[in-house]
Amino acid sequence: MACTPAKAEVVVVPHTHWDREWYLTFEEFRYWLVRALDKMVVLAEHDPAFRLVLDGQTLPLLDYLAIRPEQEEKLRRLVESGRLQIGPWYTQPDEFLVSGEALIRNLLLGHRIAHRFGSVMKDGYIPDSFGHIAQLPQILRGFGIDTVFIMRGADQICESLGKGEFLWQGPDGSEVFVHVFTEGYDMFLPQNPEEFPVFAEKLAALSEKSCTGALLLPLGGDHREPPADLFRNLSALEEKFPKFHFRVGTFSDYAELLRKVPLRKVKGELRSGGRRHFILSGVYSARIMIKQRNAAVETWLEKYTEPLSAVAYLCGHDLTPFVSTAWELLLQNHAHDSICGTGVDEVHREMMVRYGKAEAIARTVAQEAMRIIGERMSRPNQTGIPVLVFNPCPWPRREEVVVAVDEPVGQECNLVDSLGESVLGKVIGKRLFSEDILKGVKHRYKALLAFQADLPPLGVKMYTLMPKTETKQPCSLVINSRTLENEFYRVEVGYDGTFTLIDKESGEVFRGLGFFEDSGDAGDEYNYSPPVEQKIITSHGCKAEVQVAEDFPWKGTLKVDFVLSLPKGLSEDRKARSSELVNCPITVFISLQRGIKRVDIAVEMENNAYDHRVRIAFPTGLKTTHAFAEDTFWVISRPISPAIEEEGWIEAPATTHPQKVFVAVENEGRGFAVINRGLPEYEVTEEGTIFVTLLRGVGWLSRNDLRTRKGHAGPPYPVPEAQCLGRHRFELALYTYQGTWEEAGLLEAAQAFRAPPIGVQLEGEEKGSLPSELGFLSLQPEGLVLSALKVAEDGRGIVVRVYNPTSRTISGRISFWRPPLEAEWTRLDESPLEKINLSSGAIIPLVVKSGEIKTIKLRFFEVF
Repeated sequence: MACTPAKAEVVVVPHTHWDREWYLTFEEFRYWLVRALDKMVVLAEHDPAFRLVLDGQTLPLLDYLAIRPEQEEKLRRLVESGRLQIGPWYTQPDEFLVSGEALIRNLLLGHRIAHRFGSVMKDGYIPDSFGHIAQLPQILRGFGIDTVFIMRGADQICESLGKGEFLWQGPDGSEVFVHVFTEGYDMFLPQNPEEFPVFAEKLAALSEKSCTGALLLPLGGDHREPPADLFRNLSALEEKFPKFHFRVGTFSDYAELLRKVPLRKVKGELRSGGRRHFILSGVYSARIMIKQRNAAVETWLEKYTEPLSAVAYLCGHDLTPFVSTAWELLLQNHAHDSICGTGVDEVHREMMVRYGKAEAIARTVAQEAMRIIGERMSRPNQTGIPVLVFNPCPWPRREEVVVAVDEPVGQECNLVDSLGESVLGKVIGKRLFSEDILKGVKHRYKALLAFQADLPPLGVKMYTLMPKTETKQPCSLVINSRTLENEFYRVEVGYDGTFTLIDKESGEVFRGLGFFEDSGDAGDEYNYSPPVEQKIITSHGCKAEVQVAEDFPWKGTLKVDFVLSLPKGLSEDRKARSSELVNCPITVFISLQRGIKRVDIAVEMENNAYDHRVRIAFPTGLKTTHAFAEDTFWVISRPISPAIEEEGWIEAPATTHPQKVFVAVENEGRGFAVINRGLPEYEVTEEGTIFVTLLRGVGWLSRNDLRTRKGHAGPPYPVPEAQCLGRHRFELALYTYQGTWEEAGLLEAAQAFRAPPIGVQLEGEEKGSLPSELGFLSLQPEGLVLSALKVAEDGRGIVVRVYNPTSRTISGRISFWRPPLEAEWTRLDESPLEKINLSSGAIIPLVVKSGEIKTIKLRFFEVF
């Protein structure tokens, strides 16, 4: 008797992909979310076989319960039984535009909420993010997740493998099983005979790409309600397609099959696209103000608020509820359609409100934590105004700080540190503050006092503001109205506003730095697209006015003013730039600080033009084939030239790429880096010119007439506020070096620029015996990066996280201000791994492999 061939199993996973805000606002989408989940509850009550995956996130559940709180117990039963799967994320993020710590907090919060409802989906489900970072495998494994389901970024890999499944290895060697939705995450069952041939083609394509012998069919799409007649439809399909057995399951069910088969190994970031799925690289410059605000709030939370709150926790003050609230607000903005700037104008206005709320919390908590710490510190001079300064970097540092203080007499004053050393300060402005809120509020102006502080590693130092006395003035850094010079650099500004940088240590000379390039953009929020008749305008030949803006004992600043005359917009047919011109005034501030190897640049621009892209350029002359860019927990080397464009692409390979804090080029032992605050898009040419995008103005959410992409990426809504009209400020820095970035101090220079010191005036009397200068944590050697210092998630101890973005293993140490009572290595989710031997007292030795992230949880015996 002939054997009946076994049927191929098709695992059908009902799901909905829920963009919280996009072409509708959050509240508009929430109305439809409530309708969808109301239906889900009814279906689940009537059919115990019902399953639904809620898009790998937990925030939609909370949004629903804010309207339907009476449904919480029903939802908890569905989650506990596995019929409704939620998490592991809080919200579906973009990975390239948010920090590594933000991704970890996203997973921490998603897990916390999912556990509250009884169960968390332990699969890395990220169906619609616009590419994936190289460190995602390690991040997921840090939460006990060994699988990930994706769609974008793996087109070329799947094509080369001939399969849609592989083993993905991160820089540290962490591995996860990957399933790529090669046919999309938004699949549907045929409803009539005309749809059967297309469905058969989809099944054949899924069979071809599968390594397990089974097929994964993600049933659902954007904002889709649960299917009411699912099981009847599947029974009908069994008859129509007798070679297949259709069963309702989950991504976890398919993950079990994936773990059992041998898979080819893949390394590196997943940003290859173009043939089947867009990766939409223009999102890194869309609505640049959002990217700047995001970087600023992340910096406040990670570099100031959390470390200071951790020390305040050891002083007996728990500020973590406020910190958690700020993180929740920030993470709500990290949904991919939100942070990417690809929604309607109302969505991004609401995002700016969330950023404002999160930053207000972060600033208030950081200042309060500093006051708590300051109360416990000795004050060697009782006659002046005490000022406390905090250095967020884990090494000793000299840097300018600006502190709001009671107005001194005159524009100059002295500050005295704990050793009696005098420092000259300058009043650079004033601002109204409201203080003593609970004791009868006082509204008063305070002076903004600037001075250069010498600070301990990740610690605080007390200064006392005194009346001005005669002190010896150091030589000015301002040589003349066009020239600055410190120990490391000489900067000479030319007549068109570009400048020459002379590295005094190496003798290298870089000319023509800082010119501006403007080009037409006929694209949309997703993609840059040049018009057919492109016209590129640069600042070369502009007549610039140069004057001295600041001449302080520790700092010199030149102010450069010029005007770019730009086409007002595009022609009526959008094929060329208009002949009508508008003036866009630009002011560039170039600064050097004494003792600091870094050139600081601030750009202020009045954008009066439409449909264009503005970039600042630094021609280094260092010819190269690759550029180095800081990525999440890693520094990535990317080729300068994109993949060769061939027939069949639906999105042209982009020459622009994402960065975190810096991009660098190197050639024959010389290097040049551009550091930024919230400017995530760069391009590097083969001649070594580094372009950083300052803004990109467009008027459409999506268009279908782009030269760089075929078809729409979203609905064709007009978005006039995405033109980014009005005043902007951009902040960058330059750093030159010998050797490689790994050995030349670039990591420290970048972190120092991103997170300057902060200070606060203290009130009241001292209440403790801490020294007037105290470093809480020191990390050595260079190459290791401190990622987090925070209160532990369970509230019992302090968590420290470090990582190694270099290509070599680094042996180092963390030194604390006092010996911990207990310490242990943990996963990223802070679950314990191994106890740490504390025989070295306040020093913990550590060995960190290339690309590795290590987390330590500590407990101290007593509070300060």
